[in-house]
Amino acid sequence: GIVEALAMESGVVPSIYLVPLAAPLLRTRRRAGRAIEGPALQHNGMLSIRLLFQPLLVNDIRTESTGRRTWEKHSYEGALLALALCGGGRAASSRWLQPYRRRRLQPGLRSARPLRAVPDLAEPLPLEEWLSKAKLHADLEQDIQSIFADVPQQVKASVDDTVGRIQKAARKCVAPETFAYPFGSTVNGFGEASSDLDVILAVEEEDLRYYMSFVHWHHREKRFLDNQRSQKGQPHQRDSKPPTVVKISEREAVTYAVQHLTEFLPEYGFSVTRSLAFARFPLITLRDEEGQLGDCDVSINNRLPLANSELLRSYSVLDPRIRPLALLVKSWAKSHKVCGAHEGNLSSYAWTIMAIYFMQLLGLLPSLQMLAEEEASISSIDYWGLQRTFDASFMSAEEYLRRQKEKGASIDPAKPSLAEIVYGFFNFFGREYRWGNEVVSIRCPDRRSADPWFRLYGRPHPEPEIHVEDPIELRDLNIVMQRMRLEQLKAELDAAANMLETGASLEEILVSPPLAEPSEPPLRTPRSELRLPHRNYRPSVQRMVATETKPSQV
Repeated sequence: GIVEALAMESGVVPSIYLVPLAAPLLRTRRRAGRAIEGPALQHNGMLSIRLLFQPLLVNDIRTESTGRRTWEKHSYEGALLALALCGGGRAASSRWLQPYRRRRLQPGLRSARPLRAVPDLAEPLPLEEWLSKAKLHADLEQDIQSIFADVPQQVKASVDDTVGRIQKAARKCVAPETFAYPFGSTVNGFGEASSDLDVILAVEEEDLRYYMSFVHWHHREKRFLDNQRSQKGQPHQRDSKPPTVVKISEREAVTYAVQHLTEFLPEYGFSVTRSLAFARFPLITLRDEEGQLGDCDVSINNRLPLANSELLRSYSVLDPRIRPLALLVKSWAKSHKVCGAHEGNLSSYAWTIMAIYFMQLLGLLPSLQMLAEEEASISSIDYWGLQRTFDASFMSAEEYLRRQKEKGASIDPAKPSLAEIVYGFFNFFGREYRWGNEVVSIRCPDRRSADPWFRLYGRPHPEPEIHVEDPIELRDLNIVMQRMRLEQLKAELDAAANMLETGASLEEILVSPPLAEPSEPPLRTPRSELRLPHRNYRPSVQRMVATETKPSQV
């Protein structure tokens, strides 16, 4: 009521926008007969802000055309007022929400609508100026070409064999019309022979729910019969009616499919090392005992990675220098312990996005999503487990190359050389990148600053962080980064740039020992040692604090 009264008096937020304040931590709101969804943030005590202000993104929007780009204008007074009164996100409101009160937002950051008009992109980076101050090793170009130019990928026949056996198992125990598709580094052009295989099982929702409803019934029937046998001669036991077939939800269907598939896959030459049927993204990890591939992750109806893989594959064939650059950068990042989401670092996928982005800033690669002429969308589960529709529109590599050929344009792989591009990559991210502001976006490579809404999709830190946009899901890939890894990442990038410009060889760059690993963060202070506000005291805590703060008696 206080929030509504103040907001209405100032005329900044219509009353209907304040309805979600009644329960800001829920993930779904019902308004005007439709669901408004958003992720629940769990960092620094922040509320579910994206959900809270979702109506602000889709209602009462005034648009104006600027010729080449359509902008949407908002007043952020309502969001700032409600955020402040809710008491959450002190760092957010003070550090990065305040400067963006009246900043114009790009529609593509908040929805799945494609940017059909090509905006004014950033000026090409001054690579020649950087190179004039550097003395690269004489054999750097030759070494990079010999090691990374022709790195073999996984054999297609082996991939097809493994995927085929997984599909046979799925058609036997999940649904007859199930299809298996590989994705990830195996097929996106940036993988190696040692890359793990990732497989998606695609099946229509209705088919999946139909067949898994019978599996669900079978499990209940088995439990019923077991109970009947164990309770024989005990007539006072509870309900003895046999279960009936009930159509289950898609979420339940995926869970049962993973459990059922776990039982059948060993018959097709796989050993199951991990089965996460009840995880946010149900997953099975396999080891191929018959084929030549190693580990394999299998998921069901998680369609987003398919679009991401095809987009990256298109970039990998546009320029012969992008794949060696990405492979070198990922190899360096792994050897210096700044790659790996499970360790609190940027993922291998994020490093590939960074390599493509740098090539775009040099003017060597286009933004295929901006060149899209036909709309394509995917309905899938996002990072927070919510069903959403994503824009998957982009021009294919084949179509782009055909048009470039018609124009008479050609690629000169010698200008700039691969060695110069590698040095430029480390110099840019180590010294020129605007930490804390700039968004690494291959969807719209205009070196824009991260606005408040985009920051809600990542992980905030007190120090300036890196922002890497997922080109289709539009979330910040820094959400996996731990605070203690930020300084290490900056230091490693700057050290690599220093080594390259002083003439270090490729071997020295790759095998140089990483800088000192960051120390573990301090343990959380025990609650018994905290001086809490009086209104939050509990009698037990009061007694503990009073006991520990009394002077010792002699």
